[in-house]
Amino acid sequence: MALGTLLSAAASGAASWGLGKLFGGSGNSSTPAPVSAAINAGGLSGSNGTLTADANRTGLVKSVADQFMAQGDALGGLRARLAPGMSDLRTARLAEVENARTSAIGNLRENMARRRVLGSSFGQDALTRAEVEFGQQKDKVAAETLLQEIEGTNQLINQEFEARRGAFQTGLDELNLQADIATKLAASATAQMGANSRLEAELKSKEAAGAGKFFGQAFQPFTNELGKGVSSFFKQAA
Repeated sequence: MALGTLLSAAASGAASWGLGKLFGGSGNSSTPAPVSAAINAGGLSGSNGTLTADANRTGLVKSVADQFMAQGDALGGLRARLAPGMSDLRTARLAEVENARTSAIGNLRENMARRRVLGSSFGQDALTRAEVEFGQQKDKVAAETLLQEIEGTNQLINQEFEARRGAFQTGLDELNLQADIATKLAASATAQMGANSRLEAELKSKEAAGAGKFFGQAFQPFTNELGKGVSSFFKQAA
């Protein structure tokens, strides 16, 4: 058999197998495209650990924080007015007690004068007891209004700071939310890259095995024809 026939047989064998067999038999094998972990919802968008808030979400978060701060300012204004207000209330209540004392003592003196006991020990004792009673009422009014002022101030301080804390907490909660989502996206992307790497290694392994199979089967017809040609040549020579 001529050398051209042998080469033709080899080429025919390679063509019949197909160059696609070099890549695991399908001819369409390729490295898998990476699939990114992404999100686009609630005004948040990003992928692979990077996250961005759009203007609408940022504006809403700021509005909530501003409302807390405005509430804190209003409560601070009330707190500033509480002490003077309680002082006015205390003054008014003390004035009422004083007016009642003046009226009561005046009536008592008048009654004792009519009975001619104003200068007696009995009369003095009655006036003293009346003065003590009204003095106690004044002390009670002063103590009650002071306690009310302290309690009211404490409540307003707590409410004010709670509102101002809410303003900062709103921003902090938003940052924590974004950090949590970004962390999950990064973890998902890392897992995806690991899966892609394993798949790529598997495909390369199959490609290598397919290449060996290709060379073995593609040149089998050539070696067969070569053996036949050599045998025929020696027979003709004999």
